[in-house]
Amino acid sequence: MLKSSFKSVLRDFTLDVGELNVGDGKTLALIGENGAGKSTVLKILSGLIRPASGRIVLNGRVLCDIEQGVFVAPEDRNIGYMFQNYALFPHMTVAENIAYGLKARKMPQEEIDERVRELCERMGIEGIMNERVTRLSGGQRQRTALARAIAPRPGLLLLDEPLAALDVRTQEQMRRELASVIRTEGIPCIIVTHSIVDALAVADSMAVIDNGKIVAAGSPEEVIHNPSHGFVSSFAENLNLFRGEVLVENGGTVCVDIAGVRVRAVTTLSGTVSVGIRPEELIISREKFQSSAANAFRGRITSIEDNGSYAYVYADIGITLAAAITRQSISRLDLKVGDEVTITFKATAVQVFV
Repeated sequence: MLKSSFKSVLRDFTLDVGELNVGDGKTLALIGENGAGKSTVLKILSGLIRPASGRIVLNGRVLCDIEQGVFVAPEDRNIGYMFQNYALFPHMTVAENIAYGLKARKMPQEEIDERVRELCERMGIEGIMNERVTRLSGGQRQRTALARAIAPRPGLLLLDEPLAALDVRTQEQMRRELASVIRTEGIPCIIVTHSIVDALAVADSMAVIDNGKIVAAGSPEEVIHNPSHGFVSSFAENLNLFRGEVLVENGGTVCVDIAGVRVRAVTTLSGTVSVGIRPEELIISREKFQSSAANAFRGRITSIEDNGSYAYVYADIGITLAAAITRQSISRLDLKVGDEVTITFKATAVQVFV
């Protein structure tokens, strides 16, 4: 169980986290725009940054209490940290990377070997245990980094954009594996992500950080569907999130039926699923055009919302989709409410999750 609240001033940026709690085996997703302070929160929890004030308690142990002069060093906090770039040791094999933290704790070699084998089997990388990490695919590197982070059975697991570097199909699989590993290990986990899809698929709770402050917190459904802050409202309303049913058409094409609209997607899931399509993945044109994109729909613009350098264009194709395009594109295409347009996007842009 993690209980924390802290404040930090870094140059001209102030981070003020009123309260951040995570239960055993539960995952908190910390989401927000770039520069909002997400990764800084992880660095403070791990001890890489000393806060100006505040308190961090993990499983009853005080790791940081600035007012009382308590600050435990990072290596003594028993916290697993998986960096966005994975930070694997290139000169080591998969097994050696996973064993690194265990050797640092001077565990008996027999126990180290058993734990490494256990994790490699769970992650599906037992066949590459003796490979150098420089030879691994993105998914294999991700599994190795996750195994290394949880190998010492940490009291808290911190994941910084763990799925960002993976392709769509691998992301889908890793979401399921992440959720399973965290529950099995019983570790409280905080995952930093800019992806609402990752947060909805993996997390038990969600906190939105905006300009260094937590502006909304609760279950993912509460935060997204009942936003209580202007930033959250804007963040949530402009997402293309739907529920649908996976269908397999003749020829093996996988589609998701969303209220009668059939969207082609890349997925191994079946049955009822959630679908997310980032607004910037959508292309708007006046007429249909030749494209390799699997999805192309005719629709009508229902509203246009200016957001500074870009705008959200909402179009009804049987469901309402929000597309993020530049103001210059709106002017060039002379788009207006009521205009008929074509919405185009790739199957790989459609993120499917349970």
